[in-house]
Amino acid sequence: MEGEDWIELGAKGSNAEVLRGALNALRMPEAPVILLWIAPGIGDDERFCELSRDTRTVVYNSSLVDAGNAALRQLVEYVGRHPELPIADIAYLRLAPWQESVAILFDGEESSELLDLTSVEIACGSDPEALYLLGWLASRLGWKPTSGDMLAAPSGKQIPFAIRREGEPRRIARVALTATRSTFVAEVDPHGETINLSVSGSRAKPPRLRAINNPGVAALVERAILSSQNDRVFQASLAAAGAILAFGTPSP
Repeated sequence: MEGEDWIELGAKGSNAEVLRGALNALRMPEAPVILLWIAPGIGDDERFCELSRDTRTVVYNSSLVDAGNAALRQLVEYVGRHPELPIADIAYLRLAPWQESVAILFDGEESSELLDLTSVEIACGSDPEALYLLGWLASRLGWKPTSGDMLAAPSGKQIPFAIRREGEPRRIARVALTATRSTFVAEVDPHGETINLSVSGSRAKPPRLRAINNPGVAALVERAILSSQNDRVFQASLAAAGAILAFGTPSP
């Protein structure tokens, strides 16, 4: 379908040879090729392999392909074989409100509590978002997995984690970070409109609310295209999630 600024080329029902011919006929040297791939078997599908050769960016959506972790595992394996190709995952980009909420929970003097965390629990309606959020935390704090339910801090301290299947698909429901003397929780309200932030224990604070801003898929795809070239935090989060998956994760 041709528009004013782009051409969309659908892959469904076509083989690799047909797609290659169509791409060669339609592409312009100055126009980048973006591959939006929402299907299982990334890297093993002949159509994907053919189109990805000239692609500037691959935009994936692991949790739309599979609510479990199989699609994310495939992405980790593909990135391991092709680290040079910029890739973005919509599942990771959905986490921005939750990353911001965790940052707010630990702003100011509470930041020292990050070094004293004793457990992490994440509830989500699908695995990829939960694993990305856990991978993001691990990459930021230098944690490394030591088993299917345990992370180790740089000091050697063991930090158990749990991922539970709860709530709507592709949406985080709750994040609970427990330290020795305090518990930090971010959870969605029953109407799905706000993230409720609470701190109990020695660092107790009045509850706070954050509006949930869930941009549409089109906006996330645009963000993926713009960020995939240099998003090192995503790369680190994906690598950490892959390391956690390598140990196997307990059934939700």
